[in-house]
Amino acid sequence: MDSHFEELCEIQQNDDLGRFLVAKRPIKAGELILAEEPIVVGPYWDADISCLNCLRAANRTCKKCHKAPLCRDCLQHDQVECEFYERSTSLGKNFLFDHFNIVTPVRCLLLYRRDRSKWEQLMAMQSHCDSRRGTEIWDIHEQYVVQPMLHEEAFRMIDDLVISAELLQRICGVLDVNTFEIRGNMDSQGVQMNNLARGLYPQTSLMTHNCRTNTLIAVDGMSKLRLYASLNIMAGELLYYNYTRVLFSTFERQTHLRKGKYFICTCERCRDPTECGTHLSSIKCTECTDGLCLFYDESPRWECNSCGHQLQREYVNHVMCEAREDVSSCSLDIRNLEKVIGKHSKTLNPQHALVLEAKQNLAGELRSMCMSYEPQNMPRNALRRKLELCEEMLQILRVLDPGISRLTGIALYEYHAALVELSRRNHGTGEIKTPELQGNLHTAESVLKEAIGMLVFEHPTTPEGQLTKKAMCELKELREYIQNVQALAEDEKTDRQFRGKRAANGKKFVK
Repeated sequence: MDSHFEELCEIQQNDDLGRFLVAKRPIKAGELILAEEPIVVGPYWDADISCLNCLRAANRTCKKCHKAPLCRDCLQHDQVECEFYERSTSLGKNFLFDHFNIVTPVRCLLLYRRDRSKWEQLMAMQSHCDSRRGTEIWDIHEQYVVQPMLHEEAFRMIDDLVISAELLQRICGVLDVNTFEIRGNMDSQGVQMNNLARGLYPQTSLMTHNCRTNTLIAVDGMSKLRLYASLNIMAGELLYYNYTRVLFSTFERQTHLRKGKYFICTCERCRDPTECGTHLSSIKCTECTDGLCLFYDESPRWECNSCGHQLQREYVNHVMCEAREDVSSCSLDIRNLEKVIGKHSKTLNPQHALVLEAKQNLAGELRSMCMSYEPQNMPRNALRRKLELCEEMLQILRVLDPGISRLTGIALYEYHAALVELSRRNHGTGEIKTPELQGNLHTAESVLKEAIGMLVFEHPTTPEGQLTKKAMCELKELREYIQNVQALAEDEKTDRQFRGKRAANGKKFVK
């Protein structure tokens, strides 16, 4: 454990939370808390077959062990792993291709041979086996991991470690509960891989869940994880991370956490039927025009905050199922997305999680549309709509994901881009004057600086890291544009003064 982490954090334990992290001293927003290497990296569950070295698409087999999938550029993979498969002569050459889900569990088992201290770290991590036993995910792991492995002699023992069904289920549980996504990762040659991977980080996994996090996680190009404070954290305060999605409704978050993490969240947001005033779970009342029916999980019931009317469960299920089907099946077409948004803004509400999902899809389509045009030819209605969507998303994100936020940073960048181009176009057509253009550009500059301040923690190999680099270049260009507009404003001012003097002199001459 590194000394910096020990200086900042203390590991505590109780019956409710298990082991968790507490700040030993005040931690400032943006301050690095922890840099941690993974003890295991592997493909996601049910991933496409990929190279065991770089996790890019595989198209051949390792020439040494004759079993591991590799890509055309990778000549080898991990030595311990390769030797294990090479000595497993009873395994067919297509075994890993046919049972790719075993790759990461096997890598966990090989820690016993490679590094006993890391093996002990893994075995100390929470697996929730008692809660998982007999569930759908338990049966899936039994079918696709446990049985294929136990039917092969190679997986019955590693050194003096006896491998049992219970041990394999425990490892699968540790992976399901504790791994973090690795995006934009690179192989040892510095080549970016396309597939998502997951890594097991023992210290980071000690963080307690909260639907409003106070930390930010960024993973660099070689799978090293860095944990930052996203808000100011006081001494004695727990370190939180959101293990679900920010823009999920309470029902969706609770379902995800119950099925994947095996607990029920009782954070402030989950206890508040309004979701901190954002109403991501609220449904339009059928009795009054202004009311929203709120979800009370303990009942459960849906009660209007204006007239007290309670919605029937059958009606709620109907409108939710219809909205979910419309959003998931809607073609990514601007006109169709607008229809879905308009329809379900009336039955749910404009800020409901399912409506926001459709709006995110719409914003993505508008972004693609704008990128396909030359700047001077971009449809202004598309820019206006993009600006509206960004404004709405930012209002919600600043409440639900406060502080340094990856999602907020992206939304700020998109807001600035739409504002600059729309202002440029409106000035060109004379719809706004130069002083208003100046004001809009200064607003865009401030927004872009804030976006960079949030995205600067992302590694250059990730999509957000690439966006940060682009944003920095655009900030320089924007400042040059602001200087040019400032010069234009001064010229216009001088011209007005000159014309004013000429008009005054003309009046004197007439007299």
